Amino acid sequence: MITEIAIFTAVAGKEEELAQGIIRGLDVIRQHPECISAHVTRCIEQPGRFMVTNSWSTLEAHTVDFREGPLFPQWRSHITGLFEGAPEVFHYQAF
Repeated sequence: MITEIAIFTAVAGKEEELAQGIIRGLDVIRQHPECISAHVTRCIEQPGRFMVTNSWSTLEAHTVDFREGPLFPQWRSHITGLFEGAPEVFHYQAF
C-alpha cells in the first residue's frame, strides 16, 4: 500500500469553491478499484491550503491506472481553475 499526499492552494477568493470541488472529486477517486481510501484536510493556519490523502494498493495504481484512466479527468473537472499552479504530489510507503 502507498499513500499519496497532494497539497492544493486555492486561488484567492476561491477557497470555498475549491473545498467543495475536492469533496465532490473524492467520490470520483473512490470509484477506482485500487483506491483504498481518500480524504481531505484543510490547513488551520492557511485556510486556502488543502491536503488530499489517498491510499492506493500500489504506486502504479495511482500513477498509471488512475492518472491515465477515465476517472482522472472527472476528478480534475471538479477543481480545475480553483487552485494555483500545480499541486505538490508525493507518495509514501511504510517501512
